[in-house]
Amino acid sequence: MYTIYTSQNGSIALNNCLTLQYDTLLRIILCSRNIFSFTPVLITNIQYATRSPSKKGSPKKPQKGYKKILRGEEEGQLPMPYYSIYESHRWNISNDGDYVFEIKCKQLGPCFLRIIWLAFDDRKIHEMGQAFNFLVWNPMMFNLKDLTIQTVLPNLVKQWDLNGFQAFHLCPIQEVSHSLYAIKDHLSIKYFQDFEDLHNFIQSSKKIFFIDVVLNHTSKESEWLNEEECVYNERTVPQLTSALELDFALRQVKEYEDIEKVIKSLKIEEYFQIDMQKIDWTDCQLENSITNSDEDDEDDNIFLESNSEKNIKLMEQYLKNFGVSRYGVTFELKRLLQELGNHQLTISQIKKALKCINEKQFKRAKQYEAESIANNQTHYKKYGCVQKYFYKLKNWYAAYNGYVDNIDPEEDFVTSQNFHYLRHTINKWNVIKLRYGSKRDTPLLLNRMKEYICQMARYFHGIRLDNCHGTPLAVSQYLLKHARIENPKLMVFAELFGCSYQQQIKYMSKLGLNGQVDELFYCRNAPSIVHKLQNCSFIQQIQAPQKLIYDQTHDNQPPIVQSQGPGYLMSLVTALSFSNQFKGTTKLVDEFYDQHISCVYEKKFYPQSNLKLLDLHQRLITFMWKHNTPIKCDSNHDVASPSVVKLKGSFDNWEKEYFLTNDKQNPKYYTCQIELAPGVYEYKYIIDDIWMIDENQQHNQMNNIIEIRPIQAYKSLTFIRQLVQDQSQYTYMESIHEQILIITRCQEDHLNNQIIVICLRPIIRKIKLYSKIINIQYHYSLQFCGKETDNQENEIKVKEHFIDITTQYATINDNILSINTPTSYVIILQCEPLEIIQELNQFLLIPFQCNDDLNLLYQPLINHYEVPGCGQLQYTGLYGLMRFINKIETLKDPFIKHIKEGDWLIEYLLEHHTCLVPILTKIKLLPTIYKSHYFIKCIKHIVQSIEDKYTQHRECFFKQIDILSTYFTLHDFNKGRETFMSFKGILILTNKAIEGKALIFKYGNLLQHGLIPNSLKPLRYNTRDTCFWWIKAIRDYVTYTEDFSIINQLQEQIQSIFQSHANGIKFKEIYVNDETEKEGLVVELNLDSETGFIMGGNYKNCLTWMDKMGSGNLNRGYPAASRDGAPIECTALLKACLDFIGKMHQLNKYTYPGIKLMNRMVTWRAWSDFICQHFEKSYYIPLDPAYYNEYQIVEKYVRRKGIYKDIFKCSKPRSEYQLRPNSCIAIALAPELFQKNHVIHHLALIESNLMNLNSLGLSTLDSIASEYSGKYVQLTDRFNAQNGFSIHNGSEFVFLLGYYLKALLKIHKQDIKKEIFYAYLAPIKQHLKEFYSLPDFTDYNGQLSEFAQKSSILSIALLKEAIFDLEEFSQKNFK
Repeated sequence: MYTIYTSQNGSIALNNCLTLQYDTLLRIILCSRNIFSFTPVLITNIQYATRSPSKKGSPKKPQKGYKKILRGEEEGQLPMPYYSIYESHRWNISNDGDYVFEIKCKQLGPCFLRIIWLAFDDRKIHEMGQAFNFLVWNPMMFNLKDLTIQTVLPNLVKQWDLNGFQAFHLCPIQEVSHSLYAIKDHLSIKYFQDFEDLHNFIQSSKKIFFIDVVLNHTSKESEWLNEEECVYNERTVPQLTSALELDFALRQVKEYEDIEKVIKSLKIEEYFQIDMQKIDWTDCQLENSITNSDEDDEDDNIFLESNSEKNIKLMEQYLKNFGVSRYGVTFELKRLLQELGNHQLTISQIKKALKCINEKQFKRAKQYEAESIANNQTHYKKYGCVQKYFYKLKNWYAAYNGYVDNIDPEEDFVTSQNFHYLRHTINKWNVIKLRYGSKRDTPLLLNRMKEYICQMARYFHGIRLDNCHGTPLAVSQYLLKHARIENPKLMVFAELFGCSYQQQIKYMSKLGLNGQVDELFYCRNAPSIVHKLQNCSFIQQIQAPQKLIYDQTHDNQPPIVQSQGPGYLMSLVTALSFSNQFKGTTKLVDEFYDQHISCVYEKKFYPQSNLKLLDLHQRLITFMWKHNTPIKCDSNHDVASPSVVKLKGSFDNWEKEYFLTNDKQNPKYYTCQIELAPGVYEYKYIIDDIWMIDENQQHNQMNNIIEIRPIQAYKSLTFIRQLVQDQSQYTYMESIHEQILIITRCQEDHLNNQIIVICLRPIIRKIKLYSKIINIQYHYSLQFCGKETDNQENEIKVKEHFIDITTQYATINDNILSINTPTSYVIILQCEPLEIIQELNQFLLIPFQCNDDLNLLYQPLINHYEVPGCGQLQYTGLYGLMRFINKIETLKDPFIKHIKEGDWLIEYLLEHHTCLVPILTKIKLLPTIYKSHYFIKCIKHIVQSIEDKYTQHRECFFKQIDILSTYFTLHDFNKGRETFMSFKGILILTNKAIEGKALIFKYGNLLQHGLIPNSLKPLRYNTRDTCFWWIKAIRDYVTYTEDFSIINQLQEQIQSIFQSHANGIKFKEIYVNDETEKEGLVVELNLDSETGFIMGGNYKNCLTWMDKMGSGNLNRGYPAASRDGAPIECTALLKACLDFIGKMHQLNKYTYPGIKLMNRMVTWRAWSDFICQHFEKSYYIPLDPAYYNEYQIVEKYVRRKGIYKDIFKCSKPRSEYQLRPNSCIAIALAPELFQKNHVIHHLALIESNLMNLNSLGLSTLDSIASEYSGKYVQLTDRFNAQNGFSIHNGSEFVFLLGYYLKALLKIHKQDIKKEIFYAYLAPIKQHLKEFYSLPDFTDYNGQLSEFAQKSSILSIALLKEAIFDLEEFSQKNFK
């Protein structure tokens, strides 16, 4: 099963191509607030899946109604559907309310997904998510990693030689003209009698065959080009007129000096000029007072764009037909005037702008002219002629194809406004570029190419798209669709050279490529080889298409043998063969052929390959001198390197001097080859006339000694490709030196380690391996020969070299490998498993245990730590790392790079997590190549173990909520309001009632002034609502445990709270700081006899949860939201507490029947009913002003109607009428206070004005308020925002969304469906998936704030409460 999560609009964005195995269950999970208004429909080309419900008995027909939409804007213009059938899929609702689409991938080839949104009423499409393409492939058909493919030019084959390779790639087998890629007839066949003969050949060979498919050009001799104008010329692309005329003019060039004269006489600039006299000015106003006059350009600010410059830019948008005819550039004046509307320009302004444009275009044309002259002169010097870009067919001209250096590969250089044909910047191929246009334009071409590609798909296992990006993407899609209908198992590879990574993703996903062609041709040292070949097999979540990596393709030159030498080629082939990649080579590469085999000019046949093991006696022996220390010369000065290195020896009685040449790629080494017969010889080096012996080579006291023995050797590199018998699960590569590459191949258990040490060039070095060497399995080295083979005259002659499998240039001692090789050398070793890795593998089998495991996950950030390229850690805990680990796609990821480069992150974790010391110490001791692998595996294992301990949920959302709520039970609970607002979600619903009870008593014993402290350190009584949240916590405890004893034990404190508020509270806080003025320290609360509400506070203090006190220079001592009076949530909280105590009294659990007020008893029920009686009149603002007299409304302050006021009787009346989310808390606590039709409308306004699509919470203030600021800032000179003053005036608090959902459930009850409820949580789910926690607040529309807490107890508590309420309602409805 493979799971994909979409964004809220249904888009699926992956930074890599996705390849799924055949029969995989693909789950697409959608959670979005869009479902409030629209229905999601998943459209795909995968058939035979579960469709949307239909009427009984109705046939299951494919739904084609979305065809045009799904092709997108570009494809929609081309009437050639990529997919013939689209099917809509029905969703299921998961446990956490997600829409889950499940598709069984039983269709091979490219597949397509797109989520569209249909309106509820008319079912019209409202929005479409981003299209997503992926490939379904069955690896059981061909395991590409086991294959090595050989490219063969069929015209050079005299006799097919299929030994040594499992797969072959053939260049085109059609009738061609001068080149294999200049196909004359795409439907013909050559080199075989007919297609039946081709079929029999492929079947009998029992090999896999690929064929080149050429779609974007054809031979100029193709007769069918005269049947349909499917070419580029001045008729199909009018701007080519100027380029064609240049082509005609260049016929006059007889010699080099004529080039400049001929091109300049053409006057190219006339093709880029506007003829002002041809413009009809009658519709243009003479003057317009609205528009700035020309004098407005007199602006002293040189950094601002002038009006004239703006006009020029505007005019350029209405120009067309550059390069079409002389003075033929057209200006669409009429369209300009229509689109400008009332903001017209004067004639003088327009003419002035056009005159400037003519001058600008004149310079542009002169630049083109200069480029054309220079490019033609360069071509003439090289080839003795100028370059022609057009060919005369029978009925029309046709443009040649080619390529342009350093441009976007997707740019169509024919129609481009860069005028490449005019500038002569195209590297021309001698073939005609094909123009597809639309199906109506070129039906014959399209049908011919469709028949051609289907023909190839019928007989071959796979195809390689030549010059893939030279063919329009939609055309390639269309043709490949038909090819795959012909052969569902068809493999498709393509050349995408020059494309950016994103372009590669685009082509590979949309064409459904099995992979792209790449090569090692440009790798010049060990690090570059590792960079190219390494993969990311241990990151399981990524399933990317396979690359087809060549050591050298048939296109590039010069051959590696010529540029780097035969030894380097041997090493390169070894590295590729032992890599975990799909591998490719070109015929004769294995035979060390040092010339480029041209597809155009080569006429000789391939020689027969010799794959046999040979016995060699007399042969060339390589002698090597390594220069280590400076040589002392007569003047006692050190010489950096010797001038002359020579060698003499007993092989010719010390007579001849042999000169050693310096290796440019390895400058310390000097080598020479001497042909010797078997025997023992003495020799000595002469370094700048000083006779020396090489201590690193065998020697006696006087001379070096060499013993020549007969050897066994291969003449072809093909045997190396056959050494790899089985694919290892893991392949690690590292370069320990510019010239040394080490490959480690092993299985999961690391019990059977194979280490391949590759020396690219001659070297002397001791290598300390990671584990003890058991034995040498194989070794081979290059023995240079250079003699030309004795072939037939019509066969290609190659220079022989030998791969010696006898001579050993290395010794082993425990884990030390000593190499002294005068040539390229490969040694394959079997090594013991690394003990540390065995211990780590055992660790991965046992669940991790730690006493402080939750803190290990969520420990807040201690000291700043940033991973370069990834960002700053959110936590010191392991979830801080998981955010980066989950994003890894390749070994080039910056997180992996950071682990490999040093142990900084490991040291950071060791410093802060003692429980990780044993395992991280082991990882720290690992070799670099294993370190990132095991670090990631161990971190994921530890995290998974802890998650499994604390939750049984598999859904990511529920899992994180469970773990977070459990983690917060370890909270210090030093803040009273925060403790008791989160009491139910964190302590009750996590079965921590005993701990909760202790907290209730702890705070209850600190009761003073009738208030519960809001802060324990320091002790402060600066809130009005904490005492009632404390009583609500008692209610939650009693409801959950039915432990009524707590009521009796705390009833004196509870009674004191109510009685104190009824009598009135007034005191001055002892706590003083610089931010609070003296008046703000006065806490005064009293009972309003007219309403039953508790009134209090003043404009200089903030006693509710919106308690931000100004601390900046401008706002110091001012509360951002004082909310004095009767805040709506405080009134509802009071009502909820009164009802609870009244109920306890009725059950005889609470002694006091009420409060004493003016010598009379006011019962709990009476006080509660009194509040209910006056609540609507005090807080509600009617929609119709005609009813204002029935409510306590001051009309001049009303900004929104149909809402509940935030405060009653505030000292700043305007604040009462602001739309704030505190009413959601009130509704959740006491829904009976609200009239249903009023509250439904109010909640709708809350949602539309305080919640955005990506909001994690609710905005604390309506955006129409003057105090509103949607971004929390510190450094600013604005009073309303300085030092975070705006935090409660626009920031979006996450816990408020929990209360909003609780309010919805209280009001709508069973009408709230599970999927609707969880749709509100869509942004929260996405945030949890990446960050593993929730902040306390965000900026506008869910934008993260650097000043927010990364993990908030309130956010999690209220979210868990809301989910609990939903489950409770669901159970009641079920019953």
